Amino acid sequence: MAVIGIHDMHDSGAALAEAGIPVSAVNEERFTRKKNDVGFPTNSLRFMAGLEGYEIDKVAVPWIGGSALISRLFPGFERKRRMLWRHECRRPGELNMRLRNVAFKLIQNQHPRAVWKAAGEGIGGRIIRKRLADEGIKKDIVFVEHHLAHAAGAYFGSGFGEALIVTLDGAGDGLSGTVSIGDNGSIERISTFNASASLGILYGAATLACDFRYGEDEGKLMSLAAYSYPTEIKELDDIARYDPASDSLQSLSGAKYEFLLAEQIRNRYLWRYGREAVAYAVQKHLEEQVISIIRKHIRETKIHNLAVAGGVFSNIKLNMAIDSMPEVKDFFVFPHMGDGGLALGAAYYVDFQERGKLEGRQLEDICLGPSYGNEKIEEALKKNGRHLSYRKIEGIERHVAELIVEKNKIVLWFQGNMEYGPRALGSRSVLAYPGDGANRDRINSIIKKRPYFQPFASSILHEDAGKVLNPYRRPNRFMTVGYTVDEHHRKDMAAAMHVDSTTRPQVVTETSGRYYSLLKNVKRLSGLGALLNTSLNKHGYPIVMTPEDAVWTLLNTGADTLAIGDYIAEKK
Repeated sequence: MAVIGIHDMHDSGAALAEAGIPVSAVNEERFTRKKNDVGFPTNSLRFMAGLEGYEIDKVAVPWIGGSALISRLFPGFERKRRMLWRHECRRPGELNMRLRNVAFKLIQNQHPRAVWKAAGEGIGGRIIRKRLADEGIKKDIVFVEHHLAHAAGAYFGSGFGEALIVTLDGAGDGLSGTVSIGDNGSIERISTFNASASLGILYGAATLACDFRYGEDEGKLMSLAAYSYPTEIKELDDIARYDPASDSLQSLSGAKYEFLLAEQIRNRYLWRYGREAVAYAVQKHLEEQVISIIRKHIRETKIHNLAVAGGVFSNIKLNMAIDSMPEVKDFFVFPHMGDGGLALGAAYYVDFQERGKLEGRQLEDICLGPSYGNEKIEEALKKNGRHLSYRKIEGIERHVAELIVEKNKIVLWFQGNMEYGPRALGSRSVLAYPGDGANRDRINSIIKKRPYFQPFASSILHEDAGKVLNPYRRPNRFMTVGYTVDEHHRKDMAAAMHVDSTTRPQVVTETSGRYYSLLKNVKRLSGLGALLNTSLNKHGYPIVMTPEDAVWTLLNTGADTLAIGDYIAEKK
């Protein structure tokens, strides 16, 4: 029996799990082509329901009360909020922000919690059942509290029998974070942090203050921090600070609404310190608080295997700091750590509740989306035959390696099942030779159009990772942790390395199939199995899903080569 998880807030999507194993998972944005799309995941659900050989037993739904209930009653609320975060409509005025701040203070912690839960399961449950019935799905719904879904994704995805589980994000169901113990499948919560004191909202508000997008551009703030001299802003303690004595996140700030808090950060600190220094100080503050939380709970529980999830852990520099803690024996970051991964976390949890058996198997592959055979691929290429030429090639990995290494071509790479989550992992990627630093600017100018200070990620063969990365602690298949590039290989990684000599690597093993073969051919030609790897999408769009999306990206960017299935396509 299988469990479908559905997430119907921002970054909506669906996932299917059976016997403790994720079968498939996808987000709505890939179908609608609207980045971080909001609302009921109709297309994702239809894709899950169309998979053959699986009998659906239960539907798992993360998010119970709070903004989830409001958004289910008034679907436009969450869409408008996402438009604000993405700067797609006018920013609220001063009075508007203050009124929203009052509302946030009243509902943020969701007290009394039992009332919010009852209303969410009652009113929200009726709404979701109706939408499921419209799709022909009439199964029992199990609500999973927001941070429990995050924790379940981290724990069941880690493969650990016993683990300390930490979740941190902006806010969800009245909390901004939790600490739990995972033990033989059970998840026991030992600490909670109220949403009114949130490290995630602090980081997001600082992102807004620097004129980036909330909930989407926090990586830009993290990247910008590397360009600053060391800076400390003690007043950040007043916004969100961890107090070990009371085991709580505390906030003295009157600003809880992210736009009002961003305005205060802009007025009080940005004008005084500058953008880079504020980014550095906020990054440093985040690392100090999270490490303090983890250190205290490892000391008290004596558990040294750590599993984490929640949007805060999309910060690879934070994860790098955690990974280097001597107290941490083994470390797992759920690869779709933000709210877009809640559907799979909820499905994991309900699946275990139904079966009561822990598989203890770590995620090895999250290419859980649709795949397309050569027939569908050729159909998409033929439709655009006036604008491109294409040919089928035997041994396409060898050919693409030659294009990248010998001709220094930027290649759009479309193969196999689409990745689940925010990272391109060799199924929907833009690839380039990492030894030419100019490739970073070339990709920015013709495809990505990102700020100068944002680095690109890398893919490295597992047999080469130990010499390229120093120190190299453990393989990371999902680009969730930063590493320092060894000084002897910094020229080799010039285009896939940040100004502070760090990279966000995907360590590639034989399980990656054709992508592993490509890297082996790159090593044969260059001496090093490494590539610059960034997501296959045009600026402002989600990662591509279908062959049609890939061909459209080729024709509407400055790229000139697409390796798709067994075909090479080029603009005429």
